[in-house]
Amino acid sequence: MRRILLALSLLVSTPLAFADLIETPSSTDRLEQLSRAVAQGSYSVESNDVDDEDATRHVNVRLRGHKSVEFNNASVTKKYGSSNLSAANTSSGSSVLSWLKANPLPGMVRVSSQYGTRYFAGKSEYHPGVDLAAPNGTPIYASGSGVVTRSGWVNGYGQMIEINHGNGYITRYAHASRLLVSVGERVQAGEEIAKVGCTGRCTGAHLHYEIVQDGQRKNPSTYLAMLP
Repeated sequence: MRRILLALSLLVSTPLAFADLIETPSSTDRLEQLSRAVAQGSYSVESNDVDDEDATRHVNVRLRGHKSVEFNNASVTKKYGSSNLSAANTSSGSSVLSWLKANPLPGMVRVSSQYGTRYFAGKSEYHPGVDLAAPNGTPIYASGSGVVTRSGWVNGYGQMIEINHGNGYITRYAHASRLLVSVGERVQAGEEIAKVGCTGRCTGAHLHYEIVQDGQRKNPSTYLAMLP
């Protein structure tokens, strides 16, 4: 009899507990929570937002089983050298973009969301990158040589790769279904770094692509138009 009463009490309390979970105020979008749970197997609230000022100049990362490692433009350039990062002297307009060698999604030309102001979920907002539509699992390639400064989950971005190309240039590749490179790893232009997906704040499979110069997000379409 006690077991029956216990079972009945659980059946009654379970919907209430679920309702409480749904109603709990949170700054993180529920769609993103579900996406993260599917991608990583679990979800926990953490502060892991992108800050361009810090991401460009000062990024602290911890490798598995290793001590904390600092990555920023100065330390990356000191370790690998400007020429090795494929970022040339900023005094020349033509050489500034010498790091830009490859399209992150070759052959994919449909832009599902442009850089700048857009409407999302019925609200006007600033879109800091360009969304390139592609089937789930499509290979994503590094736009240029550099060092990986982020590889993991970032609020809003889902699974994301960030590459420091030197001289203040950073590229970001977000909403990936799979990440293929790790923090601290050197990558070459045109190297596959991830797979297209729909993780984070996303409504369909695509690549969210950003270019950051000295902490300022730029219009990626302008840069991609320079590629052959």
